[in-house]
Amino acid sequence: MIDCRLLGSLRNLSAESGFTGVEIVAVILGVFKEGYGRVAVSRKTGIGERRIRNVYEYLNTLKTIKPGVYEAVVGGLVNSLVETDTAGEYHATVVSPVDPGLLRAVESRVVELRDWIIVETRSRDCIEVIGVVDKGVSFPRLPPDLVVKYAGILPGHARVNYSIVILWRKYIPILYESAVLSALANMCVSEEPAL
Repeated sequence: MIDCRLLGSLRNLSAESGFTGVEIVAVILGVFKEGYGRVAVSRKTGIGERRIRNVYEYLNTLKTIKPGVYEAVVGGLVNSLVETDTAGEYHATVVSPVDPGLLRAVESRVVELRDWIIVETRSRDCIEVIGVVDKGVSFPRLPPDLVVKYAGILPGHARVNYSIVILWRKYIPILYESAVLSALANMCVSEEPAL
């Protein structure tokens, strides 16, 4: 389950290694989860090949030095659903299962999450809308007619309870999923009320 504890561990790894959260998650999702080689992950994400290799080597070293942390972060992300598919004219990324407390925080602080994603992707116009699925699809801060429009184009797997859905206008594979998880980690430790 994706929760602030897992995401806090990710932030700690980023702080202690000097790699960004996006770089670490890109290697975890691209190499460990999807089985791509380091060169393929570099090409898909635009992150330098040497940087991808260094993150990969860091994670492999972590496996030996701190197996508990490695299993918590790498295992936690590999075993979570982080998947993107087309949804009409958009791409829909689903992140699941998400801790109910974090889901409520996303629902009430969706603008903050959007801002963090924009910071992580370095693209102001990449996101169309962010939704939450908890006993039904909701798109916080949207009028009902737009909720119906966006909910109607979501692929079936995007309707899994306890998930976050992001509809992208522009999409870069692996990189944008990584940006969402890194943005959630930032949101977990932001100065807003504790989760």
